[in-house]
Amino acid sequence: MLELDKPSQRFAPSSTARAPGEVASPGAPWDEVALLIDLDWAPDFAVAQAAARLSRARVRATWFVTHETRALRPIVEERELFELGIHPNFLPGSSHGRSPSEVLAHCLGLVPGARALRTHGLVQSTAILEHVLRETALEVDASLFLPRTSHLQPLEYFWAGRSLCRLPVYFEDDFEMEQPRPEWSLPALLGEEPGLKLFAFHPIHLYLNGSDQRPYRALKARCPRLGAARESDLDDLVGQGPGPSTLFEELLAFLGQGGGGRTLDQISSAWRRTRSAEPCPEGRPR
Repeated sequence: MLELDKPSQRFAPSSTARAPGEVASPGAPWDEVALLIDLDWAPDFAVAQAAARLSRARVRATWFVTHETRALRPIVEERELFELGIHPNFLPGSSHGRSPSEVLAHCLGLVPGARALRTHGLVQSTAILEHVLRETALEVDASLFLPRTSHLQPLEYFWAGRSLCRLPVYFEDDFEMEQPRPEWSLPALLGEEPGLKLFAFHPIHLYLNGSDQRPYRALKARCPRLGAARESDLDDLVGQGPGPSTLFEELLAFLGQGGGGRTLDQISSAWRRTRSAEPCPEGRPR
């Protein structure tokens, strides 16, 4: 198992970091860092490790759930820190269902009352979003991925008489692994430009800490059913150098020094309050 250092003190929190519930000034650029966790059928010990690290650091995160597991129980209990959303799989052969309606119903059965979704594989279309808006009470979507793009901000997707807050994602651990020169340094990733910076991680990649996909692919060959993997199956695959886990630790230190960050529901609620102070386009209720 990767030996984790104590949270680094090298990174000062952003001067524009906001507390939960705080609203940005109208017209000001959005400048915020937040954490997302895609469960992706990870084994319980990997989920538990990620949750424990967040809890110790008192850092908030939004978890996107793919399946029912006992590992979620302590996460559900940490209401002040964690939000649960859904991670629907709309790909062919999905265990969530055969149609968008079935998939959404199944996932909302796992997380009743969820407000946020992020689709598995980033599968999305106007047809899928119409199902979301007509058939569910979901209000937030994090399925747009614009890697390392500056000046990102929440945006409105209005359809079927309803408004969906779409929060673009800035970083994903698995995408970074595929880059010719992956970057695992937080200062380099944050850069100097403002913008919404959502960092998405997977418990299995946090556990493996692979700088590329080779450890994960070796694990999948060894354990085709990822959720059935045992810790001993991973022992010789865990990376000790820079990788998702070391970056995650830097983010925990950064956010922990700035009040713990916010969940997607908190960010979207603040965005809606900001918009309520602006002129409303005709026909679009706030």
